[in-house]
Amino acid sequence: MEFKNEKGIFCHCKELAKIVQAWTDDNPGRRFYTCRGRKVNHGYESCKFFRWYDVEKPQGWQHLALLEARDTIRGQKEEIRYLKEAMKAMTHDGERQLEIPVSEVEELKNCREECESLKRQVLILGERSRVFRNVLISSSVRFVVVLGVMVSMGK
Repeated sequence: MEFKNEKGIFCHCKELAKIVQAWTDDNPGRRFYTCRGRKVNHGYESCKFFRWYDVEKPQGWQHLALLEARDTIRGQKEEIRYLKEAMKAMTHDGERQLEIPVSEVEELKNCREECESLKRQVLILGERSRVFRNVLISSSVRFVVVLGVMVSMGK
């Protein structure tokens, strides 16, 4: 998560410092300014600038809640990493080694064909609807014209 440096704090490199969130046991969720670093050759170099953004440390229940949230997030990240590795183990060089039963493949093929058929029917019905709408409009116009002629003849 990146926070916006609205106070315009600069590091020793004269660059706008970035705001980072600490997740240590002593300072969970506490934000601080640090050097963004600059690209040098094949890496980054930093002036090691450090200043607290949040002046006060989290206390009491806030401190405990932040530690609990941090531990939950770490656990979920570990579980995601494990699941990704398990998925990778089920595949071979990115190719799926899992076989889909023939019955499911046939069912999927039938569903696709049915879907295409329904799409065609929707297009046909849409076209028919436009034709009927045009016929209705033109019939209404003709009726009004004939009625107008009859009324004018009667006068």
